[in-house]
Amino acid sequence: MKKIIPILLLAILFISCEDNYSYPEELTTKQVFSFHVNSSEWVEHVDNQGLNRYYSCNFKINGPEDYFISRGAAMAYVDYGNYQQGLPYTRHFENTAGNRWTTTIDYDYSATDVNFYVTSSDFAVARPEEMYFRLVLIW
Repeated sequence: MKKIIPILLLAILFISCEDNYSYPEELTTKQVFSFHVNSSEWVEHVDNQGLNRYYSCNFKINGPEDYFISRGAAMAYVDYGNYQQGLPYTRHFENTAGNRWTTTIDYDYSATDVNFYVTSSDFAVARPEEMYFRLVLIW
C-alpha cells in the first residue's frame, strides 16, 4: 500500500499537467545580421520638456515574416571585438569626481526593422560611442 500512494500521486501529477505541456518545435531557419553605428549616427530623443534623454539607431531588416514574429526568437548582442554581451546590457560606472551612473543598451524589433537604444541614468548630453551589434533571428 505504501508503494501505491507515491505512484498514484505521480499519476495525478502527470494527468493534471498534460494539457499544459508544450511540445518543442523545430527551429530550422536562422538569420544573422551585423550592424555598425558610428558615434555621429546615434539619434538623440527627449520628451516634450527636454527630459528623459536617450539615443537610438534604426536599421531596416528583411526576412522575418509573420511566422517569425509569432513563433520565433531574437537575440541581440553588442560586439566588443573579443567578446559579445547579450542585450539588454546594463553597467554601473563611477568616475574620480564621485559621479555615478548606469548605462543601459537594449533593443526592439519588428518584421521590418530593429532599433538599438542607449540610455544613461544621468541623462547626460553625450552621444554614445561607436558600437557594433549582432541580431540573431531563429524560427
